[in-house]
Amino acid sequence: MIYSIFPSKDTTLYEASESVNTGLDSILEVTKIVSESNAPGLYNTRIALGFDITPISKSINSGSVTMQDAYLNLYISKAEAIPYNYTLCAKNILQDWDMGIGKLSHNPETTTGASWIFTDESGSTKWTVAGGTTGSVITSQSFTYESGDARINVSESFGGFLSSSDSDVAGSRGWLVMRSGSEEVNNKRYGSLKFFSVDTHTIYPPKLDVCWDDSSWSTGSLTMITSSEALVYIKNNKFEYKADTRTRFEVRARDVFPIQSYGTESAALKNYYLPSSSYYSIKDANSEDTVVPFDSNYTKLSCTSNGNYFDLYMDGLQAERTYRIVVKVEDRTYSGQVEYFDNNNLFKITR
Repeated sequence: MIYSIFPSKDTTLYEASESVNTGLDSILEVTKIVSESNAPGLYNTRIALGFDITPISKSINSGSVTMQDAYLNLYISKAEAIPYNYTLCAKNILQDWDMGIGKLSHNPETTTGASWIFTDESGSTKWTVAGGTTGSVITSQSFTYESGDARINVSESFGGFLSSSDSDVAGSRGWLVMRSGSEEVNNKRYGSLKFFSVDTHTIYPPKLDVCWDDSSWSTGSLTMITSSEALVYIKNNKFEYKADTRTRFEVRARDVFPIQSYGTESAALKNYYLPSSSYYSIKDANSEDTVVPFDSNYTKLSCTSNGNYFDLYMDGLQAERTYRIVVKVEDRTYSGQVEYFDNNNLFKITR
């Protein structure tokens, strides 16, 4: 299972404008300004992201889910003057903070909400350390000859949130995304990275992917499909699903050209199972972006005596979007074989 949680709050902290809040901006920035030699100075920006992890923390802490990995995802809007290699870090935030209602374009500037100096309304509560008070857990992602999306493994710090005496509050504090320590303080220019925020009008808001293996395997009396031509489809797709539901999609496999024989049931209706090296992926039907990727650990098909299936948490997808299910099967008739089954299995999430 790869379960996505979208931010409950986000903002950019600007060192050059220490009290400005930009909580409602549609863009989040990681930028460093290096002043000219006649006016020396370094000014960084950092991204603060917070999440409501209440639903998943209760499931994990109750033992119904065993979390294995967590990834923080940011989607690039624009990159300018970036070097051929650089590093982004994620540090867990230790103080409560408010997203605020400001925008960088506001004049006069809005100071209600988190900024470089303050955690909430300007003049009220300060960060213990300017730029955001963070813990000791630091995770990073390095980029070489690329300016793409960020996907930072935050499993260790997320696990710390879950083990906290108040995991829901700790999780809402979230992470600070910034350049590595050396890249923030040296005199080199690293350009500007702009990512979509939770207030974007696109389909690319940040998200936290929580991953665990929810697969189980018991084939019963079924046999594996080994014919050269196989039909793989979703049996119980209802097309529309409410955002707060959990759904089990039944994946069925049959022969395209069954061998005719005498028996009590039609050979064309005989059900088979797919090999254990079978996986599902979810794509946005309009943009063709992969929302849930094939993953050998976290999107494995399960099996019962009735056939294959996988479970999906619908609130981990964006509402009012249409999605498509794709199935990947490896080593079905020979080692090294890879097959993709995309039969336009569409479904929509409604509010």
